[in-house]
Amino acid sequence: MKKSHIAFLALLAVCFPTSAQNNATSEAPLIFENNEWDFGTIEEADGIVTHVFRFANVSEKPIRIVSVSTSCGCTNAQFSTEPVAPGEFGEITVYFSPARTEGQLYREVEVFTDNREWFNRLTIIANVIPIPMGLEQLNPHVLSGTVRTNTNRCNFGYVAQGKTVTKTVNLVNSGKSKTSIKVKSTGNRFGMTYKAPAEIEPEETAKISITYTIPQGKQYYGTARDTIWIMADGHASEQPIIISALRVDNFEGTESQPQPVMRIEPSYVDFGKQSTGKNCKQTITIGNTGSKDLVFRDIELIQCSVTGLSEGMAIQPGQEKKITVSIKSPSKSGETNTGSIFLTTNDSSRPLRELRIQVQSK
Repeated sequence: MKKSHIAFLALLAVCFPTSAQNNATSEAPLIFENNEWDFGTIEEADGIVTHVFRFANVSEKPIRIVSVSTSCGCTNAQFSTEPVAPGEFGEITVYFSPARTEGQLYREVEVFTDNREWFNRLTIIANVIPIPMGLEQLNPHVLSGTVRTNTNRCNFGYVAQGKTVTKTVNLVNSGKSKTSIKVKSTGNRFGMTYKAPAEIEPEETAKISITYTIPQGKQYYGTARDTIWIMADGHASEQPIIISALRVDNFEGTESQPQPVMRIEPSYVDFGKQSTGKNCKQTITIGNTGSKDLVFRDIELIQCSVTGLSEGMAIQPGQEKKITVSIKSPSKSGETNTGSIFLTTNDSSRPLRELRIQVQSK
């Protein structure tokens, strides 16, 4: 090693004692003052915080940083792409925005040199205290009058036949007086029931409990969609709470048994630009790569059609089925039609699949 480099390492040991001890014998061309920085406890309200990571070029040739990637959009880095000569210093400034974050956070910054010959990983740590939020911020959806909710959608995901699942949604009275509550719904058509408070005290949070109990039978498959409207002091809802569940087989205890596996090719069809009003068709292949018959429990069509496929149909292991999907292009030029085919099967790995179709009028 050249004397100038030895002298530089001695200087580095004074400036960056920990790094010199840990990295002087490594082949890394750049040595950082520190690879980790802890901002400690910070307030979300205070906004962006920064830290400068200083480094030295301990190699015998100029080194240029060509790119820096971050693990999150809340983190950015600023650096120079000019070569750093041997024995010279450089720096990377890292910016972290705590907006919409909370608690102990770890973010990474990866640094790459020319031709990606070398990279280093920097880490920043912060414990973020979020901005205190009031009832209206925590419950942004207005239902009726002063009654608000944290969400206007309640998605249950998969609910097996014979099972009962319950979820809750906030009902908040952001007003200064007691509010009486009445509820209207689409009823028990899909096995949905609810329990709601009769009244809510001012600036209080209550819960509406929503339950799906799915019976067993061939008619109880596919997507269940319900709605609930809240009446506050006689005022109708400005928007409903939309509820959905995906009704499937009960797969408990079947993990070790033979299973079907559905394969769709393609699962997305884009007809591109077509003449207005044209009925567009394409052949789709559905195969079963599993070890048990694949049975179609429910077929739901939205703005499209399918031939060659029906509820109760089965595809044996190793076999496949050709079906035809079709959709009509819009009657107005420049508009787009998007259709979906929802297939509910006895494939335990993914019992509901969506096949999407799209066409635009030219």
